[in-house]
Amino acid sequence: MPRGAVLFALLLAVSCKKQPAVGDLPPTATPATPAGAASPQPAGAATPQPAAGAHAFAAAQTPPRTLEALPDGRLVMGPFSLVLPAGWTTVPVTSNMRAANFQLPGKPGEQPQLLVTYFGPKGAGSIDDNVGRWIGQFTQPDGKPSRDVAKIEKPQFAGQDAVVVTLSGHYAAPSMGGGGSAIDKQDQALLAAIVASPAGPYYFKVVADKPTIAANTAAFRALLASLTLR
Repeated sequence: MPRGAVLFALLLAVSCKKQPAVGDLPPTATPATPAGAASPQPAGAATPQPAAGAHAFAAAQTPPRTLEALPDGRLVMGPFSLVLPAGWTTVPVTSNMRAANFQLPGKPGEQPQLLVTYFGPKGAGSIDDNVGRWIGQFTQPDGKPSRDVAKIEKPQFAGQDAVVVTLSGHYAAPSMGGGGSAIDKQDQALLAAIVASPAGPYYFKVVADKPTIAANTAAFRALLASLTLR
């Protein structure tokens, strides 16, 4: 084979490799190109357009930041303000995809956190896609489909449509941040929600052992109920 054809084949093979998934991000959210790395898009080439309904949001590190506190004690999170439940604390976030992290009370040595993510005005996939992804991270000890035992509610918070998902079982998911070992734990439970806003949907998710989730369910719901638009 001529040398030029060999080089072309090698370049084609490299360009077809998929980028690795990053932690628990939806499949439509893509990692940013590392600083100093060459862009995979050739100079002068047309920028590829996403498929209809798709939305790419590049992950990037940011300086640590926390939620602003209003004079009345409410915390500001994007277009919302909220009341922090008693016993919960805020944790600085360092990703442009993270709207907030909340530390929940838990067993000694454990640090369960409610993670709130935001992917821009279009969000990251449909509500069904995200709910299905969360449910797909759980399996049931009796072999039943997790979809059949998941509780899916459709309330409103701050006058905005929302979906709340609760589920328990064997939890298996990629590690957060895309590094280290995958998560694989028995007897876990999920509290999750998607809340619409004028700026786009916000995604709330915490997974922990069942007693911890049971002890924090009322506070989780109270936080959602406290959301108001600013």
